[in-house]
Amino acid sequence: MKSATIDILPMAAVGLILVLIMMVVAPLVMAHNQTPVAVPQTHTSERKVEENVTITYTRDHTLLWDDKPVSDLSDLEDQLEIKLINDPYVLVVVRADKDVLHSEVLDILATAKRAGALRIACATKKIHGEE
Repeated sequence: MKSATIDILPMAAVGLILVLIMMVVAPLVMAHNQTPVAVPQTHTSERKVEENVTITYTRDHTLLWDDKPVSDLSDLEDQLEIKLINDPYVLVVVRADKDVLHSEVLDILATAKRAGALRIACATKKIHGEE
């Protein structure tokens, strides 16, 4: 006696064709951009220009706040606290000469953190010839 077999290949082909049709039709059915809707109007404010604070530490150990001399780290911390009261997300950029001690730069970074700065960055320069 012969055993009955079901050829599964045509059934799989039909299933895959149905999936393909659904993939093509689904984005067209789900698109809601053609539905007319009266969205509310609003006034957009001008985007605020971000103010950065630049702290520079030179080779001769001069500390500058936006190119103006600062006497010491406590004075720097006081100025930063005043600046950060209104917006603690002001970007504080520390520019230090490559020949100063790392510990001195870390002291400046710690001072900015103590003053309440939430965004602190160290300025660097790209090495020529490096991509």
